[in-house]
Amino acid sequence: MVKKVNLRSSNPQGGFSLIEAMLAFVVIMILSGIAIPNIITSLNNLRLRTAAAEFSALVQRARITAVRQNATYTMAFGLPTGNGTYVYASSGSSTYSSSDEMVQFGGNVKQVAAPAGALGKPANLDASGGPLGWTATAGNMSFNSRGLPCNSGTNPCGTNVNYIFYFSDTRALGGSGWAAVSISAAGHPTQWFWNGSSWIN
Repeated sequence: MVKKVNLRSSNPQGGFSLIEAMLAFVVIMILSGIAIPNIITSLNNLRLRTAAAEFSALVQRARITAVRQNATYTMAFGLPTGNGTYVYASSGSSTYSSSDEMVQFGGNVKQVAAPAGALGKPANLDASGGPLGWTATAGNMSFNSRGLPCNSGTNPCGTNVNYIFYFSDTRALGGSGWAAVSISAAGHPTQWFWNGSSWIN
């Protein structure tokens, strides 16, 4: 009589050995170390792009409101809580009111001064040889009754000028992201993003 030999493992329960479990853990930790920083950077970039897009949309609404109301409307920064911008009728109070249309930026995105290329920051969009070909006006921007951007410091607000507003954030993993919105003298906003070496729109 021939005796059958069972070639299967003598361990009837199977499962992972300690070495296999440790190898799986190491692989997961390596992948996490690669993926998590990329996810965090993507989320920061999304917040920055959203802030620029929402600001750009508010620029268009302020322009339309100025034409409809046949009045001058000004955009200002400095909400009582958080970072953001609001629009007010220039004939009224410049202090934010709950009736003013506004945009609040997410995360720690804030409107900042022109970077000027210092300490690893991007060059200004309107710098010599930059992508715009015109020089921006500084300060708060107003729209006159024809829907053209003008300097809020002049009265009447009649001369149409160009503007650029820069946005930045501070990243937990170091560095910062940059975005901008340029508004031409005709009142058209364009969104820009710094990719680490150049501005793209």
